[in-house]
Order: sequence, then C-alpha cells, then structure tokens
Amino acid sequence: MDDIRDDQSGADNTNEAVEAIRTHEINLLEYLFAIYKYRWMIALICVVAVAAAVLYSLSLPKIYSATASVIPPLDVLQMGSATPDRLKAMRSSMLIDATGVTSITDMYKGILKSGAVIDAIIDRFNLMEVYGESQYRSNVRARLRNCTTIEIKEGIVNITVEDESPERAAALANAYVDELDRQNKRLSSGQATSKRIFMENRFKEIEKELSNIENIPAKQAQIKEMLYEMLGRECELARIEEAKSMPTIQVLDEAIVPEKKCKPNRRQIVKLYGATALFCSILLAFAREYFSQLKNNHIQGRNGLPTNAKQDEEDSRIGEVQDRRRIVSALRRKRSPEDKTKDLI
Repeated sequence: MDDIRDDQSGADNTNEAVEAIRTHEINLLEYLFAIYKYRWMIALICVVAVAAAVLYSLSLPKIYSATASVIPPLDVLQMGSATPDRLKAMRSSMLIDATGVTSITDMYKGILKSGAVIDAIIDRFNLMEVYGESQYRSNVRARLRNCTTIEIKEGIVNITVEDESPERAAALANAYVDELDRQNKRLSSGQATSKRIFMENRFKEIEKELSNIENIPAKQAQIKEMLYEMLGRECELARIEEAKSMPTIQVLDEAIVPEKKCKPNRRQIVKLYGATALFCSILLAFAREYFSQLKNNHIQGRNGLPTNAKQDEEDSRIGEVQDRRRIVSALRRKRSPEDKTKDLI
C-alpha cells in the first residue's frame, strides 16, 4: 500500500507539472490569438506612425558639422619640459592657484567657453539676426554653446560647431581659433606689461641705492652692482616680450566646409517610431482583449451562466479526477499475484 501511495504521489506531481505546461501553452496561445485578432489595428497604427516619422524627419533642417584642431606652441611645451623640477613644481602650483586648471589645454577650453569669446563671435557673425533673436542676447549665447563641442584628446583641442549652413559651420569653428589666439595674446601682453613695470621699478630702486655707494659696505655694494646689471638685462627682455606678437597656439587642422550632413538621421528616426508603435499597439491589443473577456464574464455571470474562469476551473477538476483514476487502475493492473494474495490474507 505504501508503494501505491508513493506512486500516486509521484503521479500527482507529474499531473501538476503537466497542468502548468498546459496552462502556459494556453496563455501563449491567447496572446497570439489577441495579436491575430487585432492584426489590422496593429498594422494601421504602425503605418500611421511610420508615415508621421517620415514627415517629421523630412521637416527637420539639415545640420552640418565642422571641426578645427589646435595645440599649444611647441616652444611652450619644450620650455615646460626643460624647466627644473623645483621651478616646474612652483610654476604648476602658481598656475593652479591662479586659474584653477592643471594644463594649458584645460585653460584653452575655459577660454573658448568664456563670455568674451562667445560675445565676440556673436558680434562678428551677427548671430542675433541669423538666429532670429532681437531681444535676448542670452538666448543666442545658449544656442551657440549648445551648437559647440570642445573636446581634448591626447593634448589636442578639437572645436566642433554645428549649423544649418555648412559654410557658416566652418567659419564659426575657425573663428573660435582666432578668438582663442586673440585672448591668449591679450592675457600674455598684460602679464608681460606687469613684468616689465615690476622690473623697471626694481631697477630704479637699485639705481637710487647705488647713487650713494660710498655709504654701502663693499661686499653689499658688489652684490647690488651685479643685481643692477641683471635687472638691466631683464628689463630689456621684458620690453621685447611685451612688444612681440607671436601666435599663442598652433593650428593643427583648420575647419573645412563639410560636404555631408551630420543630422538628422532619418532612417533611425523612422525605425524608432516604428518599433515604438509596434510595441504600443500590441499592448493595446492585449488590453482590448482583456477588457473584452471581463465584459463577457460579467454578462454571463449576470445571466446565471458559468463564466469562462469557472468553466475552466471545473474542466480542470474533472480532468484531474479522470487522470487520477486512470493512474490508479494502471497501477492495480501492474501488481503481481503474490501482492494480491497478501492483500487477501
């Protein structure tokens, strides 16, 4: 009898697994039936969405992209590499304290994003009129910044500008390079002027002290004479540095007029709209089928008829009882004559 109970328990577990697979297959078939039932609705939604995506993508203006690349002057990099370690550390610390950046390229990026450069480009190309903005200059600044991308890769500063006109895109990118060089010269000349003024003032102080050299000890007088000669040479170098006008950047690649647009990607837009419409339309079909079944169950329940859920539950119970009877009868047929004799005893 224990063997019969174990076999019957195993048969029950098998029936549950079979029932789970059967339920899964039924649910999958219901989903496929819903898709087939509302196939024309799904197709119509997808066609309308794709057509709308095509019209929308065609209405978008073509956008062109132009890129200019610059690097710091080689003499600046060589001077930095030739600087002794102690002076290099001092100069790096002073640069961080003064500007908050750690490299020349980062400083270039900050200058390119500054309001001085943006305003100069707006006035140069009359972007207030080009962008159709007559009141707020801040809107034009924001639009120009959104159209401009500044990236630093391996010490190279890449300036990319997007615009509806390919010629203007290239001109704007090159204008950024010109304004960067102009701002660098202005800052460098201001630093050179401050250096020259300091050297000249210090030179005059030493010169005044040497006018009373008889009142100065011999050793100290010798040191001041050496300092006087050195300051004289430094003053001349400061005047030369202030007067010279050398490029502060090196242009690696000038922006050229692009031949192909970079935006919009019409094919990608159509694919995105089509996939979204297909997914949403299938969900809509499932929702309609679900509410349709709820409505039918409600009508059947109100008329006193068994609903689909109750009918399925009743059919499942009947099938389970029949399966159990078939399994028990099969086990009884397989029992040996000895087992039957034991049961009789």
